[in-house]
Amino acid sequence: MNNFVGLSAVLTGFAQGVIAPSIDPINVKAEYFAKFQAETGNNLFSQILSDFQTLNTPPKEGQTQEEKNQEIGETILANSDYEMPCRNLIFLWYSGAWPTIIPANGAKPASTISTLLSSKSYTQGLVWQVMQSHPMGDSNYRYGYWQNTPADLNKYTGNNDKTTSKWQQ
Repeated sequence: MNNFVGLSAVLTGFAQGVIAPSIDPINVKAEYFAKFQAETGNNLFSQILSDFQTLNTPPKEGQTQEEKNQEIGETILANSDYEMPCRNLIFLWYSGAWPTIIPANGAKPASTISTLLSSKSYTQGLVWQVMQSHPMGDSNYRYGYWQNTPADLNKYTGNNDKTTSKWQQ
């Protein structure tokens, strides 16, 4: 689970403490872990997490953690076997749904459909934090919160660095 959370943090740009808080009564990470494993298959799932563990070393001298995470993400996504499963994992964390790509067929272009895992996965999608909003019908914010200027995005992502990585551009 630690490698899964670490990989998820690197791929999404969110801090591990946001992906998997120390007090986590919702525990959406377990649902995502099981879905990612089921969809990728045990062998590929294990290979991806093993490679992440190998790459997940302390930053080199003069390298920030954000730069190290960027390096890890680029290396993982450069592997053609890992690219689509990892992109699907990113989609899952942001939307709470697993995507299925339907290839082009004659006159019909390729399309993507997604299957929502649960109401819990919907409300916990990272997209809501990026938008500094909340899903319809579910909010932890007090009535009238929208009249205040939202906090900096790094308060939602858990990253202290205010710079924008090339993934987030």
